[in-house]
Amino acid sequence: MKRINILQLVTGLGMGGAEKVVLDLARYTDKSRFDTFVLAMSERDELLNEFLENEIPTVILRKSNTLFDFIKIIISVSGFVKKNKIDIIHAHMTHAVIVASMIKLLHPSVKIVFTSHSFNIGSKMREFILWSLKPLRDIDIIFSKEIWKYFYKKNYQVIPNGVKLETYDVRAAKNPRFTFIAIGRLERVKNHRFLIEIAKRLKDEFDFELQIVGEGYLRNDLQEMIQKYKLQDTVKLLGLRNDIPLLLNRSHCLLMPSLWEGLPIVILEGAASKIPIISTPVGSIPSLLSEENAYLAGLEAFEEKMKTVLREYADAQKKAQKLFEKIKREYSIEVIVKAHENIYQNLAQKVQIIDDK
Repeated sequence: MKRINILQLVTGLGMGGAEKVVLDLARYTDKSRFDTFVLAMSERDELLNEFLENEIPTVILRKSNTLFDFIKIIISVSGFVKKNKIDIIHAHMTHAVIVASMIKLLHPSVKIVFTSHSFNIGSKMREFILWSLKPLRDIDIIFSKEIWKYFYKKNYQVIPNGVKLETYDVRAAKNPRFTFIAIGRLERVKNHRFLIEIAKRLKDEFDFELQIVGEGYLRNDLQEMIQKYKLQDTVKLLGLRNDIPLLLNRSHCLLMPSLWEGLPIVILEGAASKIPIISTPVGSIPSLLSEENAYLAGLEAFEEKMKTVLREYADAQKKAQKLFEKIKREYSIEVIVKAHENIYQNLAQKVQIIDDK
């Protein structure tokens, strides 16, 4: 049987959820049937060492968003596809699928798979571009059928993100002080300012710590808020960390007050760590979380849910256990990778039919 060559094409190798999905797909896809390559376009390289440590063939182009660099990216990716006899390009996020679509014009036999990773594409212009490129894609992957929009293909498949459960079976002792944890880029969409405002109001009523993990352009703003409200003993900015399983297992509750999302990897990580989760009901999150296994809350009710968890933690732990059982059944990385492999295999057979003709 001919091995199938897959290119995982991604904007960069930062610490985001999309990048972690690419890492898991490259790491766990059946190596007896698939050869997986990873190509990142921007300068972001925080996860590069993990790709290299797992012996995943990885290239970073380190290009910007200028038109000149876009042309150079097309030339580089086209050469890569030709050299490595790529059968399928799996494009992650908008920039990558635009590039993949241009490659399709140059190499018509290459099949294109697209995962957007976010409910909010960013602008009407981006939505129009994705809509106009639909004929060049073979299949779109979305995290739940509820987030399907006109710019996705009708030929779509629902595959949520997955998690390697064993990675989060740390069994670490909890922090002595009740710990809320929020993990994500320090950007507006993750809504960290909102959490700091809540921490300001709750600190005199409850003894707790809020740990914020991640980096981004809002770091200085968040630090100024912490100093202004005299929250240095309550809110900690931990920066980028590579010990997320340990941090989650030592914490008591994961917070996700995002304004929009796809299906965040961090929610799966929190679920695998068996800690209660409070989240806004955005993107595909309600396909996983419910009032039976977590706390879904709009921004107006978020603070009250945090109080509930602080006061009734035994009930919160029961919800967390139910959520763990759900992801064990439906969201394990083995299940998710198998679903991707089936797509790749079916598309590769179409490539083979074309080649035979």
